[in-house]
Amino acid sequence: MPQFAATIKHFGEGVKGFTISAAVKNIEGWETTLGEMDTPGAKGLVRDLERLKKMIQMDQIDGEAVKDLLGKLGEATVKFAGKADSKNGDQVQKLGEALTSAARGA
Repeated sequence: MPQFAATIKHFGEGVKGFTISAAVKNIEGWETTLGEMDTPGAKGLVRDLERLKKMIQMDQIDGEAVKDLLGKLGEATVKFAGKADSKNGDQVQKLGEALTSAARGA
């Protein structure tokens, strides 16, 4: 899962620092990665990522809805971290925490 560092870096800089095109590209990378996994919870994350991608591409972005979805994704990602293989578990945990933090500060 090579996009860990880029995603965590972007969220660390603040979600508003993401351009729409960069965010969409990042989301699509995660959709591809998670879509290839057979781990419980992966398909739910892909569905929520698809929703997020649609939300951020709308003419009028509903910031509260995006914030709520980021929080949901953060919590789901932290839970998913416990199911991820050991070499990626810590990174998945950090990603979930970054999403949750972004939801609080978005």
